[in-house]
Amino acid sequence: MVASRCFCCGKALNPGGSRACAIMLFLICWVFFLIAEICLLAASIRNAYHTKYRKMWNIDDPPSCEVIRKGVFAAGASFALFTAIVSQFYYVCYSRARDDYKNPPY
Repeated sequence: MVASRCFCCGKALNPGGSRACAIMLFLICWVFFLIAEICLLAASIRNAYHTKYRKMWNIDDPPSCEVIRKGVFAAGASFALFTAIVSQFYYVCYSRARDDYKNPPY
């Protein structure tokens, strides 16, 4: 997304399907990123909360990841992967709209 710059401050894009697709994928990418960040942050805070109190009470059992709900870290990792995939599609659509503006197809 750094390479594509901002939509309002960067070079002009060709109006059409590629531009609309790029804007839609840009927004979806940020939504997926925020969901991944929330999942990973919530799971790590919850896990740290439980491991902190296990050390305070001198429980010798090593802490396990089963303390938090199963799948929270997996959901965060999945959304991080979805963010990477969607950002690649975004860049393809953005570069297609940018190249079409420089070289019109007609």
